[in-house]
Amino acid sequence: MEIGAHDMGQGAGTALAQIAADGLGLDIDQVQFISGTSDLPDGGIAGGSAHTATAGMAIHNAGADVVARLADLATNDNRSPLFGAGNAGVIARGGHLFRRDDESRSESYADILGRAGRAEIEGRGQSAADPAAQSTYAMHAHGAVFAEVKVDPDLGQMRVTRVVGAFAAGRIINPRMVRSQLCGGMIWGVSFALHEHAVMDTRSGRPMNPNLGEYHVPVNADVPSVEAILVEEHDPHVNALGIKGVGEIGITGTAGAVANAVWHATGVRVRKFPITLDRLIAPQL
Repeated sequence: MEIGAHDMGQGAGTALAQIAADGLGLDIDQVQFISGTSDLPDGGIAGGSAHTATAGMAIHNAGADVVARLADLATNDNRSPLFGAGNAGVIARGGHLFRRDDESRSESYADILGRAGRAEIEGRGQSAADPAAQSTYAMHAHGAVFAEVKVDPDLGQMRVTRVVGAFAAGRIINPRMVRSQLCGGMIWGVSFALHEHAVMDTRSGRPMNPNLGEYHVPVNADVPSVEAILVEEHDPHVNALGIKGVGEIGITGTAGAVANAVWHATGVRVRKFPITLDRLIAPQL
């Protein structure tokens, strides 16, 4: 399976390889997944919480095209146990095609190709959003984030002690990766709320803190407990696989949840990020 998709660390290489294996009816260790170079078929951008859905659907459709071509060879060959079944009358599983009406009759991909004198079959697939569905239904993941914050009454120091998020994101391809990405997003949201602040030089337009010594991000001690809850969701409208993205949903609600928790603890509504001691003392700043 070849696609010019990119993995920036979010695990696309694993998730898309899983979709490829599923679409081809093979175990994942039987699939050679190649991605990440511009000479391969377009994989779309890795952004907008849409990469797994868009690239994944193209991969799924390419796999379905391969299976349909194999089925056409087998069901039109009177030497095959699948003869006469028709494309819609077979299912792909474990490197074999099975008759839907009698799964005791099957044939391996290798046997189908060998008898046809073919070394390989190439299938292609593409994917695009459905404008009609987009105009009628919400297409994105949704969720809620809850933050627990402790504020020192004398010093005003703020510490996030617990963050819990619950998210519905359609069909989850790889729960371990999704939970990791959601936790990372919530940590990013805590960083948004309390730590990160780009200071710009108004004369030159250059950043004055372009390094991790001065641009603050949270460390383990700043985020002691983070939990992501995956809410089961079946969405038949978003795409045929029911896949949504989780790239940003963990971030977006977390900063607001932290700000609300600070307000609940102190009675002070800070309306500018990051929430720093001076803004807590004089919130109009």
